Amino acid sequence: MSFFEDEDFQNSLVALLCRDLKSLQECAGVLRAEDFKPLRGMKYGRPRWILAELALDHFQKFREPVGRLLKATAIEYAATINLGERQTVELQQYCNYLLALQPIAPESVTEKVVRYKQEHIKAATLQEMVELQASGMLSNEKWYEITQKALLNGHASTATTNYLDTLQDRMSRRRQQLRYLRRPWTYIDPLDNLIQGLGPKELGMILAPYKRGKSLMLQWLAVAYVLQRLNVLYITLENAQASVEDRLDSIVSHIPIKVLSDYPKTLTQRFEKFKNLVHRQLKIYDGTTGGVTVPFMEQLIQAERNRGFLVDALIVDYDDEIQPTVKQKDRRFEFADIYRDLRQLAARYNIIIWTAAQTQRDTEHLKVISGDRAAEDISKLRKVTLALSLGKGEWNNGESIYLWVAAANENTSHVGCHIVPDRKRMLIYDREATVLAARRNGVTP
Repeated sequence: MSFFEDEDFQNSLVALLCRDLKSLQECAGVLRAEDFKPLRGMKYGRPRWILAELALDHFQKFREPVGRLLKATAIEYAATINLGERQTVELQQYCNYLLALQPIAPESVTEKVVRYKQEHIKAATLQEMVELQASGMLSNEKWYEITQKALLNGHASTATTNYLDTLQDRMSRRRQQLRYLRRPWTYIDPLDNLIQGLGPKELGMILAPYKRGKSLMLQWLAVAYVLQRLNVLYITLENAQASVEDRLDSIVSHIPIKVLSDYPKTLTQRFEKFKNLVHRQLKIYDGTTGGVTVPFMEQLIQAERNRGFLVDALIVDYDDEIQPTVKQKDRRFEFADIYRDLRQLAARYNIIIWTAAQTQRDTEHLKVISGDRAAEDISKLRKVTLALSLGKGEWNNGESIYLWVAAANENTSHVGCHIVPDRKRMLIYDREATVLAARRNGVTP
């Protein structure tokens, strides 16, 4: 019995092909849709076959997992081939099953697939060479051609994309990006009206003076992402885990942090309501004892993958506490390595990464904090996709925050907006207070 006759194994593999970039990079090159052709009596046999083909085709075209586009892609495919109503319902049910599935030990699954397929390729290659040798047709050139083909077919890392032949694929990708949300909202309305948020494989930075609200902004983003069905891994390097948990409880429940313990019933009710809204998870790692490097973050991501938790967004609070892999004489060179490693980590795992950075001294009074105000090393700004700074706002007697787009690759830079926080409830953005302040200052909310 092969792995491809085991339904549980096939389900785990297809879930990974739909959602996990690293699994696709490791084994998509050796897989074919025919590998998932169902045997008699298999549950979800045809839907699994269809979704495996769609996932592999999506990766071949766009070099990324189909992810949250899975159901939309499946429905579109069903309409294209005029799939019957019963089969379409079954396909949608299997989509829901896959999106809820938490595949355990992805590394083990992909390793088994690659090893199994490589053995089959070797056997088929040897059989072909034996037959050619018996017929007297195995020349040195033919032998070389067969072995090179076998080596290429056995590895996914050799795949390239022909730019001149893939215009239609790129046009299709852009149409999908317009139709379906790939860049999650920040849920800060004035900011979302100005720019797009970060997308997969991108690195963002929150830039602010001491105690302006860097951590609150990162925690707000963590909650916003979970509400949009992203799995979030939050690494706290400055504040203890208990402090982060209290802040998150206050954000979720809208109960002031100092009186959380006074309203246990209200907290429980509001937390359960929030929990029922989300279909993903938020995990916290306490790195306040030190020693957290970018390679260590990758180990955390891999460990969570093996437990069935596929990280969509990594939030690191904050950059000054990240240890360099290689000690440098100058701290700015260490930051250059750290940010380069973070950017590459985002690309390897197809995830969003946010971190925060301190500004220079004497910037607390500034409304617009530009990128050259970053402490230690302004080259950080060149390595991130999006940098947002938190300046001193002019509304509510200076209690507001001025959000400024200090740098952006995919958006308009050097634009900004006022927001009003509620620090008692740990909210970097109080929607009602911001709307009222905007009207008082003659700004259309």
